[in-house]
Amino acid sequence: MIYFDDIFQRAFTLFDDPDISQKYFYDKVGFQKEMREFLLTGRNKFTSPTAITDLFIFQDNPEGYMEVIEGQNTDTYTLDSVPHEHSAFTFKIGKEYVPAHYDRETNSVKFFRPVLVDEKCSVTWFYAGAFTADFTKCFRKDLPIDPIMDKIVEILAYATLSAWGDKEVGRVIEVRNILSDHDFDFYSPANSADAKVRWRDKMNSNLDTLVSELTWRILSEPKGGTRFGK
Repeated sequence: MIYFDDIFQRAFTLFDDPDISQKYFYDKVGFQKEMREFLLTGRNKFTSPTAITDLFIFQDNPEGYMEVIEGQNTDTYTLDSVPHEHSAFTFKIGKEYVPAHYDRETNSVKFFRPVLVDEKCSVTWFYAGAFTADFTKCFRKDLPIDPIMDKIVEILAYATLSAWGDKEVGRVIEVRNILSDHDFDFYSPANSADAKVRWRDKMNSNLDTLVSELTWRILSEPKGGTRFGK
């Protein structure tokens, strides 16, 4: 099983975008909901080995819940729902995103300060899902599985980035075209479009390289492909 949460954590380290960083740190639920769509689009760019990629059709459904809690002049509140183990969390006091910590043992959330009696706080959790197949069954038992699984997660992270990059390239090119139609002499939008295209192309190149590395890693083992898909 490969949890989407693990893929998103790997993908975040590869971004260089202030909006993504802000969402990741202040609204992890929003970040994971957005990235889930890009993952499910980008996985189609992971085309081989097919014994692995064919298993991506087996998935968990996402689930989530939001609780609004009346302040009681304390910083700790027990939740009514029980979040999935691989959930992301977003915390608010009023409309403001705030830091807090979820304790699974007590199923409670501790905010960075007491929530006053005239305030409301909210806790939102979201489980993005997982690829639920047993990928280890793709391989013979004598093939080291941990580095293979790590490579699969890395490829899926780059596939997510690539799908996000496709959308960003389309967005900035559309903005550039609108500005040129109005005969505005702006340099930054054009430069931004070119930078997005280069970034997206680099992600695609890295993705292709990782897929090739995975394929060759499997085939280069003693007895080659007989160690794979058996």
